[in-house]
This record gives sequence, structure tokens and C-alpha cells, in this order.
Amino acid sequence: MKTEIQEMPEYTVAYVRKIGAYGKETCGQAFDELARWAGPKGHFDRGVVLGVYWDDPKVTSPENCRVDACVSVPPGTVTDAQIGLQVISGGSYAVCGFELDSDGFPQAWNDAFAWLAGSGYECDDRPCYELYRNNGAEHPEGKWFVDICIPLKRR
Repeated sequence: MKTEIQEMPEYTVAYVRKIGAYGKETCGQAFDELARWAGPKGHFDRGVVLGVYWDDPKVTSPENCRVDACVSVPPGTVTDAQIGLQVISGGSYAVCGFELDSDGFPQAWNDAFAWLAGSGYECDDRPCYELYRNNGAEHPEGKWFVDICIPLKRR
């Protein structure tokens, strides 16, 4: 893991929200629905792809955790009924870079928050998100290059 403190931009995103335990089933369903809408419009080719995680599964029961599959779009983009539009706030984030197999995401989150615990920072109220640098399903070895982005405030 490589961690840097960065000023992240604000993103206007089209998104699909799913509620349920974080994992391949819930997140995969959200991204599949988003892809059916965004893919033919070229948004994945031009935009930044994010997974936004609104809840801490250690605090919120897994069946109530919210995840948004997102792709950045120009402000004012018109969406369909099943696709929402929202703004992900920019600002100071711990950006924890990983190269992962598809089953490595839970450990990566643990590692990112272990770094946070000893950093002198604390998590802000803005949502944490994964910023995908590639699509692991298209990588010859199934590797995901992902940044886990944790919003920061000073203690």
C-alpha cells in the first residue's frame, strides 16, 4: 500500500445505489446496472469510475449498508429513472493505492484504516470511496489497481 494525502476534486457522478452487505454480489449488481446505462453513452470511456461506501459495516448492520456504483459525468447530465445524479465532495483525502486480486478488497480496507488510526488524522463525514484505475475483469491476471480514498480532518 502506498498512501499520500491529496486534494481530491469534486466529482459529479451518475450512480446506482444498492443496499446490502458490501461484497461482490451487492456491488457487482450496482455496477452491472450502471454499465447498462453508462456504457452505451460512452461515460466509462471518458469518466472516472468510483465505488462510494456510505456506511461502516462495523456500525451499520450489513443488510443496511449503502453502496453507490458511480461514473463521473458532466454537470447537468440527464439520467434515467434508475440512475441518480449526485456530487461527491472534493477536499483532503488519504489516497491509499493498491494492486489487488478480486478477493483482496476487504483486507485493503482494513489496511487503509489501520494507516488512518496511526496517522494523526481522522475520517471526515464525507463518504469514503474506491477510485478504480482499471477494470480488473479486463486485466490478464485479474488485478485491480484501486485507490481507497478516505476523507480527512485533523484531530
